[in-house]
Amino acid sequence: MTPFLMLSKRHSRTWQHHLALCLVSVALSQAACSRDSNLPRNQIPELFHPDRSEFTCKHESTVTPPLDPQAEAWYQEAVVLDTPDLWKDDRNWPRIIELYTKAAERKHWKAMSNLATLYQTGVWGLKDSHKVLVPRNPKAAMTLTEDAMQMSVPLAYAVMGNYYADGFVVKRDASASWAFWQQAADMGSSYAQFTIGRSLLTSQDAPDRSRWANIPIGLKMLECAFAQGNGAAAAELGYFYRNDNYKDNARALHYLHEGVKFGSADSANALRSQFQKVGGLNVQAIDNARADRYEVFTDALQHNPDLRFPNLDKVLPLPPAKLPHWNGNKIDLLNAAKPAL
Repeated sequence: MTPFLMLSKRHSRTWQHHLALCLVSVALSQAACSRDSNLPRNQIPELFHPDRSEFTCKHESTVTPPLDPQAEAWYQEAVVLDTPDLWKDDRNWPRIIELYTKAAERKHWKAMSNLATLYQTGVWGLKDSHKVLVPRNPKAAMTLTEDAMQMSVPLAYAVMGNYYADGFVVKRDASASWAFWQQAADMGSSYAQFTIGRSLLTSQDAPDRSRWANIPIGLKMLECAFAQGNGAAAAELGYFYRNDNYKDNARALHYLHEGVKFGSADSANALRSQFQKVGGLNVQAIDNARADRYEVFTDALQHNPDLRFPNLDKVLPLPPAKLPHWNGNKIDLLNAAKPAL
């Protein structure tokens, strides 16, 4: 029961007056907040210009602040605990939050981002959907994101773009969201480079679908994100070179295969499908043996998108290389493609 309803029962003749005063107070508070130009959320970057003719590729790893070793240890421990191999209900959320918080206090920007996401979305149980495992905390999420923006973390600018797109804490504003994404892409965020690059891969403007025709810049942005190991960008490039107007089977195979290494389930699934049909990217013949292996990687990445397979070529090289022997054990296949310990 809200305080206003409680008030109306106590003072039936004056509740409208109290409500009006409260609404005015809220409006003034929001206006004051919106006028605070010192808040990073209110420092809207240059508006998005999809018809740009230049883009300089920057990598996030070269511009983000160095990670404190102890904070990195806490962060990695939290990542291990937050594993899809356990039901959400069975994960040690108090410990995960504690570790991310301690790392964030030492300005570990990845921990700050993960913690902000948890506070933005909250976590509910799977076995009991009404059980709150991590309560939402919009204020804390925004504070973490703005702190990271003040550290010049490109991803934080991209996240602020998401906040404006979703209307999270700030008022929904598409112009602001694209402005922040553009700023993040120029700073080096592979996520933002993918987001904008994908929007430019069209031959005709369609603003109502967030699509603008600027293929040269779109490809440059996607290539930059791909060079940073962005699996979604790899998949997008693979799809682009499957297109009849730009068809290049060898390049499409390359990008999709690398996308599997980068953790893209879509890339793995696309290759599974292509090797199962005549006329796919593997134009010579159906190759069910390769399709079966890509299916294993598809399932694994759909379950856990954080997996990476840098040694994929050892167990699943692209043709014309021959496939090495596989005993049929899925775990063995996946482990052989994972990073060396």
